[in-house]
Amino acid sequence: MPSMSQVEALFCRSAPWETATSRWVLPWALQGVQPNGALLEIGGGGGAMAAHILAASPEPQTTTITVTDFDPRMVTAAQDRLRAFGDRAHTRVAYATALPFADGQFDMVVSFIMLHHVVDWEQALAEAVRVLYL
Repeated sequence: MPSMSQVEALFCRSAPWETATSRWVLPWALQGVQPNGALLEIGGGGGAMAAHILAASPEPQTTTITVTDFDPRMVTAAQDRLRAFGDRAHTRVAYATALPFADGQFDMVVSFIMLHHVVDWEQALAEAVRVLYL
């Protein structure tokens, strides 16, 4: 599996990336949809997207997010970033192609700008569908 370079990892934890996620990436990716319920973010890196989703949640009492990434350094960064959200945010090391979650466990699955890191992207999409409550 391809991994992030040191430069990419640093950038994904930076203030410019934080700004880019809130101003451009999330509005473009979500197209007005407001995520709520039990969310899974695959390849969440340092948790920037998850933090913005939780902060903007219209129903904070019912919105939780589990952020996964295959890089333990990024999961640690996400843990640090999301600590302020308490039990609404969880992090876990996981591969997109072998998610360690039960079938139908999540109301919504999101992934932003990471699929290019996954060689077997078809399996990653199959896993996303598998853990989605349909």
